Amino acid sequence: MTRLRIGGVPEHYNLPWHMARKSGELQAQGIQPEWTDFYEGTGGMIQAIKNDELDVAVLLTEGAISGISRSANYKIVSFYTDSPIIWGIHVPADSDIVDVNEIYHHRYAISRYGSGSHLMPYVHAREKQWPVHKLQFRVINNLDGARMAFREDKADVFFWEKFTTKPYVDNGEFRRIGECPTPWSCFVVVASHQTLALHADKVKTLIEVTLQHAQKLYQDPNRVSIIADKFDLLPEDVEAWFEYTKWAKKIELKKEVLAETTETLKDLGLVHQKFKVEQTYHEL
Repeated sequence: MTRLRIGGVPEHYNLPWHMARKSGELQAQGIQPEWTDFYEGTGGMIQAIKNDELDVAVLLTEGAISGISRSANYKIVSFYTDSPIIWGIHVPADSDIVDVNEIYHHRYAISRYGSGSHLMPYVHAREKQWPVHKLQFRVINNLDGARMAFREDKADVFFWEKFTTKPYVDNGEFRRIGECPTPWSCFVVVASHQTLALHADKVKTLIEVTLQHAQKLYQDPNRVSIIADKFDLLPEDVEAWFEYTKWAKKIELKKEVLAETTETLKDLGLVHQKFKVEQTYHEL
């Protein structure tokens, strides 16, 4: 039995991994899957792979590429989704900020450097033609850390997936003043160099089975209630989420998307100009 330690954020995107893990199909093919929730997001998982605490992880595309450019010891092996993520731009409910054009000189809460909450403000600032080198960041670790930072006036703006934060918008804790979609498919699966050297075939099976469960969930007539109940979301929000969210149907690298994302990160000054997209992926 090959043990594979898998990491991902505790959000609705990752339900297919739990379905695959509990189905028994992986175990029948000699894989012992162990899942860990990472509330710290992509940055936390990159560190865990460096620490040999994870073999496989589901990372934001931009964060995965940025990590590899900084010598992280993993490769992208497949896209997990074929759709963008919609980042909500949040401020405390009682903030004086009422428009996204007012956020530039304020303090951005980020889970970690290299995380999506860190990289997306750069993407947004570039879209607005603001000087990206003047952005101010405050590390808050996770969503609960952002809530505390807002309460304690330690941060002013927070980028996070809009349906995950919606309960705090609904209860009057956050106010969403805008949205920022990623300009690329949002999630990829990565595997550590050591895992690929020893168990590339098992990694391939793991992803194939998980994507099969993703398609089963997508085609399930009860898919909205399944996710709404499990993640405490409103059915209408899940319905809206499904309108733009699609999981990948098969293992695929989509090298043109990786190249586009890499070039964007270069333009933002987040990846060295000599870095090549060929360094980011491994074909299973």
